[in-house]
Amino acid sequence: MAILSTPSPTLYVSGLETKTKKQELKQQLYALFSPYGRVIDVVAKKHDGGRGQAFVVFEEQVAATAALRALTGETFYNKELRISYAQKPSYATTTRQDPSASREAAAIQAAKLTVSRAQDEYEQLEKERHDEEAGLLGEKRGLEDGDEERGAKRVKQEDDEAMEIEMDEDEDEEKPVLICSNLPAECNAEIMGALFSQYQGFISATQLPSSFTPPSSHPKPNPGAISFNATFQSRDQAAKAKDEVNGYLMQPGWAMTATLA
Repeated sequence: MAILSTPSPTLYVSGLETKTKKQELKQQLYALFSPYGRVIDVVAKKHDGGRGQAFVVFEEQVAATAALRALTGETFYNKELRISYAQKPSYATTTRQDPSASREAAAIQAAKLTVSRAQDEYEQLEKERHDEEAGLLGEKRGLEDGDEERGAKRVKQEDDEAMEIEMDEDEDEEKPVLICSNLPAECNAEIMGALFSQYQGFISATQLPSSFTPPSSHPKPNPGAISFNATFQSRDQAAKAKDEVNGYLMQPGWAMTATLA
């Protein structure tokens, strides 16, 4: 999707790898974008209409612009990142600017968090209301079946690119991430996985793009150094691994720095 001329604190990321679990994808996107400014929300879509898409919401528009310029075209999970400004303001941005502006959306969010019969009834009523409105619109315009189908496809195509920030039903607890910097270029996912697999709770290790800048608390890395994220099941497990590997010599003169994101 082409970069829009109107800047926004929310970035639309498309063309993402679709086999990665949603929580892992959100964690890695957060770690990837957070060096450019405070990230207040990351929404990854996994349903059929939004597979391979995500929205990254920054507190400041300047930070979003910096991330867009630095990360567009970078490799992420073996795919080239496609990033543009979102067409509409995110739910997180709207509620920060005017908490009363999205009361209806907030009610929908709260309903989706309750897995109950009330939720099922609410969604069924919403579906019936939308179906009824669509039927009345079709009668009013005198649309035939073929016209209605083409109209639905156009609406779906627009919705796929529109900003639809919402809380998903299956949100899990955020997984803690270790940011590991000053690693020699020879390091890869297999080597890092072998290193961290000895620690309880380790999930995965992912190389960060070459444009990634380690946190200011990290010492200046060696020329040509790369960075990795290591994801764990719990913060305690990640902290224990950090204490063990921080300062670990991957090669002579290459002391790794590890901190919790």
